[in-house]
Amino acid sequence: MPISYVVKRLVRSWQLYVALFLGVVLASTFFAGVNVGADTAAKQALDQALENVPVDFYINGWQMLSSQDATTMLQRASALDEVTDAEVISRVSGNVQLPNEPYPQTFRLVGITSTSRVYQGWTEQPSSIPENQTYVLANSGSAKSLKQGDIIQVNMSMSMPVYGPGVPEQQTTTYLVNLTIAGFAKLDQTATALIQGSYYTYNFGVIYAGPGSPVIYPSPGYAEDLLIVDWNQTMARFVDVFHETGNWYFENDILVYIDRNKVISIWDIPGSLNRLEILRRKIENQIMIGGIGLFVQSGLQSVLAYSQMTVTAMRVVFVAVSLPVFFVAWYMGSTVSDVSFNLRRREIGLLLTKGFSRSQLFRMFLFEALLIGIVGGIVGILLSLGLTPVFVRAAGGEFVAAPTIGIDTMIMTTVFSIAIVILAVFNPARRASNLTTVDALREYTLVEDVKPYRKRLPWIAFALGTYKLIILALGINLINEVGRLAMYGGNFLLVILVGVWALFDVFILTYIGPVLFFWGFTKIFVRGSLKFQELTARVAKFLGDLGALATRNVQRNPARAASTAFLIALIIGYGIQITGTLASDQDYNTRLIYASVGADVRVDLPPPANVSATMDLVKTLHENVTSIASTTTEYSFYGTSSFGGLQLLAINTTDWRNTAYYEDGWFTGNDITKALEQLASNNRTIILDRDVAERNELHIGDTLRGVSFEGGRFGGPVGGQDLTIVGFFGVKRPDSSIFGQTSVYTSRSYVSDELFYDVSSLVANASSTRILIKLTSGADGIAAADQIKELVGTLVQGRPTVYSVSEQIQQLQASLSYTGTLNVQRLGVAFAILAASVGTALVSLVSLRERQREASMMAVRGLSFKQLTIMLLTENLAVVTFAVLLGTLAGLILVYGNVASSSSTIASLVSKRLVFPVDSLLTIFAYVGLVFASTIIPVILMSRKYISRLERVVRQV
Repeated sequence: MPISYVVKRLVRSWQLYVALFLGVVLASTFFAGVNVGADTAAKQALDQALENVPVDFYINGWQMLSSQDATTMLQRASALDEVTDAEVISRVSGNVQLPNEPYPQTFRLVGITSTSRVYQGWTEQPSSIPENQTYVLANSGSAKSLKQGDIIQVNMSMSMPVYGPGVPEQQTTTYLVNLTIAGFAKLDQTATALIQGSYYTYNFGVIYAGPGSPVIYPSPGYAEDLLIVDWNQTMARFVDVFHETGNWYFENDILVYIDRNKVISIWDIPGSLNRLEILRRKIENQIMIGGIGLFVQSGLQSVLAYSQMTVTAMRVVFVAVSLPVFFVAWYMGSTVSDVSFNLRRREIGLLLTKGFSRSQLFRMFLFEALLIGIVGGIVGILLSLGLTPVFVRAAGGEFVAAPTIGIDTMIMTTVFSIAIVILAVFNPARRASNLTTVDALREYTLVEDVKPYRKRLPWIAFALGTYKLIILALGINLINEVGRLAMYGGNFLLVILVGVWALFDVFILTYIGPVLFFWGFTKIFVRGSLKFQELTARVAKFLGDLGALATRNVQRNPARAASTAFLIALIIGYGIQITGTLASDQDYNTRLIYASVGADVRVDLPPPANVSATMDLVKTLHENVTSIASTTTEYSFYGTSSFGGLQLLAINTTDWRNTAYYEDGWFTGNDITKALEQLASNNRTIILDRDVAERNELHIGDTLRGVSFEGGRFGGPVGGQDLTIVGFFGVKRPDSSIFGQTSVYTSRSYVSDELFYDVSSLVANASSTRILIKLTSGADGIAAADQIKELVGTLVQGRPTVYSVSEQIQQLQASLSYTGTLNVQRLGVAFAILAASVGTALVSLVSLRERQREASMMAVRGLSFKQLTIMLLTENLAVVTFAVLLGTLAGLILVYGNVASSSSTIASLVSKRLVFPVDSLLTIFAYVGLVFASTIIPVILMSRKYISRLERVVRQV
């Protein structure tokens, strides 16, 4: 059959193919869009991770280099084609006696070359560092004790064992040097990482371990005490002095920078890792000098390996969010194809009378589908590049970079588009090509299966889907149940059988269970039963004859009604599940950060605890930081009892309750109000760690006798107090599962600050202090934290650390490996709802066109536009409303089950909870409104079209 003939048929009958083409375009746009989202997020995450790797390769070893060796290696490494730059950095520790300090402070002396990349991140960088002059790191703990022009003496003293006859002896090499403070170095994070030697582990901020599981790193207020000198002018002679002694405590690192664009490709991470390994060996071969023991290492390889895991995780999320939409695309295409081929019956009959064989017709239909699939795939790719950022932003996410698409995504999208349309058209095309000539020449026949309806598969699907929803509604995690069964010595065969079923439940039914439920339910109770039709009749009774007519139409099309109900219920349930899960994860992440910090801002003061100095500091903070609403102080110290060790926090109950972050579920035995009142009224009471209480079967009112307290390094246990239990702190830890747990649980017990005051003189050297700060409503948390850091740094000796909830949340949101996964999920929801809406509209349009003669006849018999519209809306909205309610109920169960299952594997004070904030509710209402609109608008348009056509005919007559 000539291709030109098929193309002509497509052009002439284009109206029949519009619905199928739009469905294919939508499916391929979704497929490409989610891949584009995953590709873009993966590239952004990799770029972000690579920015945090300031050095591509670094060379060091157990044997100390001379300055000449280091220079030679530098030249050899730089000679490689892939290498763009190289430098040497040396470090050595020394003691410095600071003004007005009783004891020497330990500094690290760092030598950098005049072309070092440290200068690229140095604010107001000097042109050079003269001999025996040094710059102090500006935000280091000891910087405030020095000023420009001070001369400090650095004592570099190192010991080496000397082996000879008898016991080894220590040989000490000491080198003293006077250095003049030339200024204070303000370095960015990359430059700071270089001088500290943190070549790939610094400032990742947030490492994402899965949805809702961020590991938050603190924001320390002060950096290491460092003295920066010029390598050639000052450090080189120190290197040679200690090289002659054979001392290996001196760090000499050769830093190598490569052309990353030549070596690294996001589209070929395995190849990139292989190229990096080859380059590492080349560098290692270049630097070999007389058998010196050196190692060439790269932070890039670990980052790429991590990025590969991130990409894999995003692909898994992509598959999970895509399955329902792909199923809907196929189902929608199949339904539309059924109707389209029914409208082409006369054409098929005429082709058969002209001598076309059935195999020729079948191949023609498949070739038409192939052309539609190819064009639809290309259009989908183009649309995905423009729509992906729009949908991500519309769903509440951020898309900060230009969309990125790989060749593999283009190929996969085209293949997917062809596969979807072939699968959708195959069965309808086969049925159409097998029509007899007489049946084909009939202008219209209702499309329903003539073979007996099979109920076995729907019942199996419904049973499996219902089982999964019940498991989720009960919050049961079968993996944990298997772990508990194995832990407590269950029958081995039973453990194996239950374990296999648990794996099937978790890894298969979790994803296909909802699909099976909706498919089985609609097949059994909508298509295969009269119950739904009877319900429709009762609802439509108030419309009189129009309602009866609408009910008969529903009864005539049970398969079509079941298809529409399944499509809408699945997508609404899916949309609520993803939207609710995202909202719960974000709520969990925020609460987890608050629990980690303890309040809006926390200040950890260096030990030992000093009550008087802490009170003065709190007073100063209140006077200078206007955004502070309240503060409280926690004193941490350690106690021992007959039931084991106790981590104690001493608090002022009134201030603590007004300032600290806590959740009611953390306090048991007595409610928090009563427990804190008893703690305040009697300073010999304790709110005991719940884990300690449960392990030792302790109850409210029991007394811990002779509790002693750690008195410091040399003091040993002191005191001996009887403490009465007035409450318990903590949550029940989940039972172990065979896959382990995510544990962020912190044990602690609370006592009155009056108790700490009584024993403070005894436990001062073994205690520490932290100040919790609550900010006023609407305050800028980051700005307040910066102001507090500045004040604390000025007033407190040592290295206090400031933690801020706002900073932690900002770090979390800045992690592209985290936000990228969320964006893929948001994108999936947006496309899914659009797929359901367009699919519903397309099915409605082709169904209404199929009934064109019927509608025209009703109009001729006197039905007005309003009556025709009401009748058509009644029969369509009954199905849509039922499907929306079914999808909403199942979606809520899915969200609750996912939240409960996740919480059962996390040993944390903070557990996930089911929440639907206002923005999530508005999103869900928008989904439902869009689905209803996709039903109402086609009905109104087609009714107007039928009435207008009839009016034109009447005017012509």
